[in-house]
Amino acid sequence: MNFLNIYYRLFLISIIIICFSSLNSCYKSDETIAIVRVLDNNTNNPIENISIRLFFDDSLRTTLYDVTKNTTVNGTASFDFSDGYKDGQGGFAVLDVEVDGVFMGVINIVEMTSTEKVIYIQ
Repeated sequence: MNFLNIYYRLFLISIIIICFSSLNSCYKSDETIAIVRVLDNNTNNPIENISIRLFFDDSLRTTLYDVTKNTTVNGTASFDFSDGYKDGQGGFAVLDVEVDGVFMGVINIVEMTSTEKVIYIQ
């Protein structure tokens, strides 16, 4: 009888330890990246050193996002929005895209993925 009681307590303690260790696991969300690629409309060649601006202004003129980068040799500008994403959030953002000061559409940034938009200019 005493042996069963000890076995039962040992079993319960081990189950509790396993439960707490699995609850304390390290969850890390993936990065939320927006990539804008600028290509020449006629040749499909990447265009270097073009200013890309991603921004959002609401009707109250409150700027939530406003970031600008220049394209690299391969015609891309990469924006990391990982800090702005909160776990459990449904969706991330739809931002306006300006290329050298000209509005070129919007990019729908999906949480915890790399979203790419290709823009053709002349």
